[in-house]
Amino acid sequence: MTKPRRELKNNEEPLSAGVLAMNFLNEFISQEQKDAFLLEEHKAKILPGKLQEKVQIITLSKGNLLLKTASSVWRAETMAIKSNIIATCNKILDKIAVKSIKIG
Repeated sequence: MTKPRRELKNNEEPLSAGVLAMNFLNEFISQEQKDAFLLEEHKAKILPGKLQEKVQIITLSKGNLLLKTASSVWRAETMAIKSNIIATCNKILDKIAVKSIKIG
């Protein structure tokens, strides 16, 4: 049995697809996953130059930011600036969410 559609109030606007999607995602995605998505969107601020193309943000879990690099050379480049990446991520998220980086 389906629920009847709710009628809009006088000044109420219908919800946009983006708002509906966010409401749906808020119920099924953890805050850490939302933070990882946000970091991926701000990757240009987090990673310098060529690293933006060669490093992918996979997930954030229990303070560990999991990254994937194109090769061992890019892994070494990423690890060399690890502390800067952690600081920038926490600044973007406006909280201490990233405590370490793991590269898979």
